[in-house]
Amino acid sequence: MMNEAAGNAEKSKKRIGIYLERRPNSGGAYQYCLAMLKSLAALPKERYEIIAFIMYEEWRPITERLGIRTVYAQKNRIEKVIYHLAEITLPVPVCRRMCRLLHPFARALLREQIKACIYPCADKISFMMDTPAVVSVFDLMHRYLTDFPEISAPEIYKSRERSYTNIARYARMIFVDSEVGRKQMLECYGAQAAHLDRRIYPLPFIAPDYVYESMGKPPYPKPEVFDRYIFYPAQFWKHKNHGRLLSALALLKEQGVCVNLVCSGTDKNGYEDVCRQITDLKLEDQIMILGYVSNEEMVALYQHARALVMPTFGGPTNIPQLEAFVLGCPVATSGIFGIPEQVGEAALLFDPADINEIAECVKRLWQDDLLCERLIRAGHERADAWGERQFTERLYGLLEEL
Repeated sequence: MMNEAAGNAEKSKKRIGIYLERRPNSGGAYQYCLAMLKSLAALPKERYEIIAFIMYEEWRPITERLGIRTVYAQKNRIEKVIYHLAEITLPVPVCRRMCRLLHPFARALLREQIKACIYPCADKISFMMDTPAVVSVFDLMHRYLTDFPEISAPEIYKSRERSYTNIARYARMIFVDSEVGRKQMLECYGAQAAHLDRRIYPLPFIAPDYVYESMGKPPYPKPEVFDRYIFYPAQFWKHKNHGRLLSALALLKEQGVCVNLVCSGTDKNGYEDVCRQITDLKLEDQIMILGYVSNEEMVALYQHARALVMPTFGGPTNIPQLEAFVLGCPVATSGIFGIPEQVGEAALLFDPADINEIAECVKRLWQDDLLCERLIRAGHERADAWGERQFTERLYGLLEEL
């Protein structure tokens, strides 16, 4: 009887899949996948069985450490070609039927009797499978930042539109980063997808795993940078708006306030303009560009920085301010889209297009110790109110609703 009861309990578990196609060099997308995976691993074992479908072996040590069963589901070359041809030439309903027969991932979902599969990064494969999909949509900035080619160039726009239109139509549940993200999803795709308003749920970002792992430990040694500096971690895309931050520092320099800036991030389409502007503004002695840094170096840069200053045009929300909150670094950031909702009273906000506003916020952080102390306390409160535990509880509630 006991064996029969145990068997029935095992059968009653809900099998939830998670599709992992990002590698560690994918940056924030990888970190979000890792956060989602950890939260799934923390769900009640008597209620859920989690199965990770991995495309790269780098995930296997992580899934094994978390006690999650792993299925390797990479496409072989023939299947990849067939899938690609079907995707670009046939209607999605036809592709979904073909994938059930041809695609190894679709066969694995059926074989494992997956009740729903989570796609943390809005992968287009999510709407090609007929297993119920739970999809995270980070942003729709191709619709809202049309001046930046890295986001809204015609080929990028077309690809993103196809993906998000079909995610809106086929996903059983869609996670967004904020109420603003929910509003934008409805604005952009509500007319094309039935009952979309009933399928979108805010699940705000949290700081990456490596940030939480540093909590309770002594601060890392100070990096070999300026004794005093503000910090901006961002790849050098044009929409990250490094140029206006540099102009703000040049304006402050004219006022006799010399502020040092440390940047991390790989070179993208705005990198050469940034280097040229540093020279033109004669800021060479005040700027350090580190390129890619390790997780430990990133934590140390936050811990020893005077402040995080993030003049991005992108949103709806961003992760660096969450990292700063956990690590005790004051924040000034763009007051756009969902960022005011995300940071509350824990950050100074400015118009990222207004050099004078950026300069004023930087100056206040550079000179006002009491302000920085207040922001650090408010940031810690914000991090305590929404972190790993709350993310997991929210995810659990959403899966129960599903």
